[in-house]
Amino acid sequence: MSSLLGQQALAKLQSSLDTEPALISAVGANYSNLQKLLTAGKWRDADQETAAMMLQISDRKPQGFLDSSDVENFPCADLNTIESLWQKYSNGRFGFVVQTHIWQSVGGTSNPDWEAWCRFGKGVGWFSQGAWRYWNDLKFDLSAPVGHLPRGGAFIGWGLGDFWTGCRTLSAVAEKLANCKIA
Repeated sequence: MSSLLGQQALAKLQSSLDTEPALISAVGANYSNLQKLLTAGKWRDADQETAAMMLQISDRKPQGFLDSSDVENFPCADLNTIESLWQKYSNGRFGFVVQTHIWQSVGGTSNPDWEAWCRFGKGVGWFSQGAWRYWNDLKFDLSAPVGHLPRGGAFIGWGLGDFWTGCRTLSAVAEKLANCKIA
């Protein structure tokens, strides 16, 4: 029975990857550049564009990161557009939904948990050999671990292990995806 459910989930994901994502925004954001970057496989540039757009939509450019209340207030339509683009052009390897599944599979919850955060980091390739990697050291291609991108609330050039920014943002994104019914 579970094998059948897994096949159905995979078939649903594959069929959603066959269609072009609608570039819908509740705030008038233009996602055509992000789509162009992802289509071309320019993962580094697409990650930067994703962060820049999310910061702009949340009016957080000066701070350079999102906090959990920003994620809570982020428009569902825009989060869905970003997620659909990442899933489509990475063939389901990258995106916030993938990261959320990994987060939940390592015991991550809405409560900050350093051990779960480290397990998540290992799972997506952000934490290895006892140290958190820097954004500049990420692998920006499809051979990267599943869930490796996008980076979410991390600063460019800073370590990805920042517990309060990263872990709390990831928890907030997981909750927002559920509230928006994005899977």
